[in-house]
Amino acid sequence: MASVKPYRNPSGETVWRVQFREDGRSRQETFRDPGGSKAAHEFAGLVARFGPTAARDVLERRKGHTTGAPTLREFTQRYLDEGSGLLTGITIRTRIDYRRLAKSFLPMLGDLPVDAVSKADVGRWVAWQEAQPARYGVGLVSAKTVKNHHALLSGVLSAAVAEGLRPDNPAHAAKLSKGMRREGVFLTGDEVDTILAFIPERYRPLVVFLTGTGCRWGEATALTWGDFTLTGIVPTVRIERAWKTDGHGGAILGPPKSSRSRRTVSLWPEIVAALPPRGKSNELVFQAPQGGMIWPGRFRTDVWRVALDGATDPEACAVIGREPITKRPRIHDLRHTHASWLVAGGTDLPSVQARLGHESITTTIGTYHHLTPDAHVKMAAVARDAMRGVLPSAQPALEA
Repeated sequence: MASVKPYRNPSGETVWRVQFREDGRSRQETFRDPGGSKAAHEFAGLVARFGPTAARDVLERRKGHTTGAPTLREFTQRYLDEGSGLLTGITIRTRIDYRRLAKSFLPMLGDLPVDAVSKADVGRWVAWQEAQPARYGVGLVSAKTVKNHHALLSGVLSAAVAEGLRPDNPAHAAKLSKGMRREGVFLTGDEVDTILAFIPERYRPLVVFLTGTGCRWGEATALTWGDFTLTGIVPTVRIERAWKTDGHGGAILGPPKSSRSRRTVSLWPEIVAALPPRGKSNELVFQAPQGGMIWPGRFRTDVWRVALDGATDPEACAVIGREPITKRPRIHDLRHTHASWLVAGGTDLPSVQARLGHESITTTIGTYHHLTPDAHVKMAAVARDAMRGVLPSAQPALEA
């Protein structure tokens, strides 16, 4: 604890003293006007939250700076406030996601004055963040998650620089480890069939559609019957909308993830036959039992995880005459599965990009290029040709 008291020195000047205990002994710091009272109370708060050593470190860093800067928490709230004008050109859903991401660094750094956050502070937070468990599944948080959280922190601090609250951005060019990457789970047709056996009949058309088209959850559950063109040589569905969080616990229809996510996806007769009974043009194709949107969280808990429990249980699978699966895919892995089938079947990556609605071909290549059926054969052949003179005895085995 620290106490703040004003004192009048012999010259008549009012000074503010912060008294606290350190290593069992009484200590004090003195602050003079102008701004002495505010600076003293701010220092006392830092002592209470971080201890005397860290509080003095902040005091040293702030020499020559204007006192009374907002805390990182206060400035982050302002930065994310739509009315501040500091962050523009993003959707309501993205702004909500940013507020969630900010919760990763505010508990550790939020009470520091925004002009006192140092590279060491950022480094300590990065090390802590990289050691956190994954939100879903096992292992540590993914490298992509750490990168997203760090990018937001860096954006907040860059805005503080632009506002004249600090001279530099201590998060800029911070070193991030590669961390853990959550690899996609790729299913076989038989594995999908086993999972479907444990999906309630009402939701099987949705799971079939997700697997057969590679659509994102928010896109598929936003489809109406008017989005389908089922006449002509090849039936198609047009992706124009996706569900977005409205910021108040509800959801609204908005544009899909990116401009390339607006796309037409081709279908085939069997998947069309697996759709629910056709409704009116403006009716949702996939609906909750009470009507309206199927909430992903409730579906994940009440339907998907229950189905996986059954599909991985040898006894439950034996009852229906199926082999249990050994994987526990996410719902999003149905999208990965669809893409893996396309690539394994020889579909070129630009076509896969267009069908999945990836904004950049880099995403498609980085995620699925290793599945290209002849990639490994070609690379092995190149290495073989280069080493003909080095390993001549290996040539017959490779060519066999």
